[in-house]
Amino acid sequence: MNNSNKTAQILRNLYTCSQVWRGLNIALLISLVLLSISTTIHANDDFAEYYDQVYQIRVIAPQAGSKSSIGSGFQVSKDGLLLTNFHVVASFVQAPQRHQIEYQSHTGQKGQLKLLDFDVVNDLAVLRHSNPSDQYLQFAPDALRKGETVYALGNPRDYGTSLVKGPNNGLVEHSYDSQILFSGSLNPGMSGGPAFNANGQVVGVNVATAGSQLSFLVPAEKAKLLLAADREVIEQDYQSEIARQIKLWQRNRVQELIDQPWPNEMFADRPLFGEIRKDFQCWGYTNDDVEARTVASVSKSCRAGNSLYLNDDLHAGELYFSFADSKSLTLNATQFARSIRPWMSANNESSYSHSTNYQCQVDFLQNDPVEAQAGTDSFTRVTACVRAFKKLPGLYDSLLLVEQVENLQKFVSHLSVSAVEKDQIQQLNRKFLERTR
Repeated sequence: MNNSNKTAQILRNLYTCSQVWRGLNIALLISLVLLSISTTIHANDDFAEYYDQVYQIRVIAPQAGSKSSIGSGFQVSKDGLLLTNFHVVASFVQAPQRHQIEYQSHTGQKGQLKLLDFDVVNDLAVLRHSNPSDQYLQFAPDALRKGETVYALGNPRDYGTSLVKGPNNGLVEHSYDSQILFSGSLNPGMSGGPAFNANGQVVGVNVATAGSQLSFLVPAEKAKLLLAADREVIEQDYQSEIARQIKLWQRNRVQELIDQPWPNEMFADRPLFGEIRKDFQCWGYTNDDVEARTVASVSKSCRAGNSLYLNDDLHAGELYFSFADSKSLTLNATQFARSIRPWMSANNESSYSHSTNYQCQVDFLQNDPVEAQAGTDSFTRVTACVRAFKKLPGLYDSLLLVEQVENLQKFVSHLSVSAVEKDQIQQLNRKFLERTR
């Protein structure tokens, strides 16, 4: 065989081998696709069997003839107990005489539900279904492992039952209470729905979304505790029960801040503090990059990561503080005083229907008050304000503003707390004042 024939034979052999490998690759690709499709269909079939136990939860205002809120819920007992989020039924809790709670199944069946119990701290509520499904969802015996895949069911935007998949990223770091960070796209309406592990066991309750691919779950253990209480709160006791739960939560949460040392952290050459506990996050600002500035300013604000939703116009539990340091560069004393008038405001949502007006007291801790008001001397002015919750006995919002002026420099510190008892407000204000002077 001459060289040209040998070359041709080699090329034919290579072509044949490439065709064989190509065929094997295509066959392998097809088999993988079919396996993927099979797995997806199998998973969908597995979770489809739970659709009968997942409901759309609606709070209806009969006089308006429309929904005032919408969410999801799921059956957890043979006798018709359902779990959902407290915020889904909050409008009913605030005005039960003007609302009613209804369900709609994935087949379109509708009916009324009865509120039995709730947990405002963990955003959970227990309802009773008078005509429940024969089947109900089971809780997982063990806690969810970090990295484990989670499947969340709910009714996004009133479009019907939907399944969302994503990994469990563990507990939220900047949180006083336990919440699971879920990398799935929970949409409005999915709140209160169940989150499963791969075995179809409930590991959490959909609770909120903070944007695309960032959502949260209440751990199943919190739901188990609420169900284990096995009680019914009557309508007349709704507000006193909310107050009781908030007091228990805040008593430990705030007392820790009072009792524990606050680590030192420098701010504008002052030994102050910042993220005093794991649930606090801080942000800072300076105007160093502003051209032709007349005042040099730097500020810092810190906020605890947890607050309680009680209604659209009522939140509770905020803990917030801030610092601001200002120094005149070109202004005289009068101009400087006018340019940095302090302000303070509540950091929780409320309205006059829920809270009284603030009652304030102003004290000067040094020098002559007349000189202090003129802004021409060194002084410390403390303004303390308190307002009461009208329907939550024994709970108050508090504002504290401390202004320290020395000639052409002013330092302002601000503390705002919500839904705290008076004795703890006084203790926390005292500690804050001591640490910022």
